[in-house]
Amino acid sequence: MQLPALLRLALAASVTGCASGLYDVKELSYDPAIGHDGTFFFYEPKSDTARTNRPAILAIHGGGFRAGDKAWGGQFAKEFCPSGYVVFSINYRLTTRANGKWPAQIEDVQKALRYIRANARRFRIDPARIASLGVSAGGQLATMVALRDDPAGPDGRVRVAVNIAGQSDLTLPHPQDFNALLTNVLGHPGPWSDAELRDISPVTFARPDVSVLTIHGAGDDDVNVTNGDRLTAALHAKSADTEFIRLEGKEGNCHSDCWKVPRAREALHRFLARKLGT
Repeated sequence: MQLPALLRLALAASVTGCASGLYDVKELSYDPAIGHDGTFFFYEPKSDTARTNRPAILAIHGGGFRAGDKAWGGQFAKEFCPSGYVVFSINYRLTTRANGKWPAQIEDVQKALRYIRANARRFRIDPARIASLGVSAGGQLATMVALRDDPAGPDGRVRVAVNIAGQSDLTLPHPQDFNALLTNVLGHPGPWSDAELRDISPVTFARPDVSVLTIHGAGDDDVNVTNGDRLTAALHAKSADTEFIRLEGKEGNCHSDCWKVPRAREALHRFLARKLGT
């Protein structure tokens, strides 16, 4: 859900300040034309004033494409900045906006990524070592930005992605509340064509030249774990580098916090260290 305006202003006020003992944060814009939707938080390890070519994480919030805010990424700055990663947590157009129908969301993610890469020297990051990471709808977008080509060029794609409880196959039977989500994001009520559902489904774009870690709880009652099964199978079929942490039992009764389960957290750190290094 959207953060209260006063909280957003408080976060934005620390444009050059220290947000914690672990990282510094600045609020910047990758697309002033779309206002707040085109902003992002740039988190970097505190007092890291000299190191260059740092690995980076592109954090993408969830919220069913209709809610959420970039401040969500602070938890991943807290988690990864101490290990030397830079974190970019982005906003994008929501379905509540007049211009927020699919594919606006993935177009914004691609635009943000292109902006970050174009300013890699300024941010002191290695443009070749960027991983996308998201939860729920953010997991869908994090996966999509790795799998789907950007018409504007290769800088709008990553090769490493972390999908936490994301919707991967929208052609699957879904609970009734997903009808409202699809109506909002696709711009009209059902029925939806197979082409529309496939266009918003990451499994459609499975390819071999990616590394994808999926974390999903079998007890997730928000996004069914079958989405993780389908994505992993599609990537395996393309001989992609893919790993699936499928959480069962009590530890699998999770959605946005699945990555905090100890074995999932360990796998996440291991995966990023292996693919990006620090």
